[in-house]
This record gives sequence, structure tokens and C-alpha cells, in this order.
Amino acid sequence: MTTNDITETEVFGPVGYLATCLAHIRAGHPIEELDTGLVLYVTPTQTEVDQARHMAEILAEFHPAGTETP
Repeated sequence: MTTNDITETEVFGPVGYLATCLAHIRAGHPIEELDTGLVLYVTPTQTEVDQARHMAEILAEFHPAGTETP
């Protein structure tokens, strides 16, 4: 059973990170735990993946891939 349609490439990029963070928060875990391994135990829903894609798209407008951080 597929929970979402996230691609392998997305899993290891901004979309995967954002989707996992959204799933972590949905599961009731505090934001303070986002930097721990616990975030890996909650699978993002399709809605969370879709929201993460949208967020990553908007964020990319501010900092396009391949550009240096000032």
C-alpha cells in the first residue's frame, strides 16, 4: 500500500525534509524534536507531500538551486 507518491529524488531533498517535518508535527511531536532521528518514524501523507512540494517551490523562488547563500 502506497502512502504517498514522493519520488526517491524528492525524499533526499527539500520536499522530503519538509514532508517529514509536517508528518512529525501532525503526529503530535514537538517542533524542538525536528533535529532528532525521531522524525524518520512518521510517514508523510499524500497531503503533506503535496504541501511540501508547494512550500519547496515557493522557497526555491527566494533561493534558486545552485546559488550561493550570501
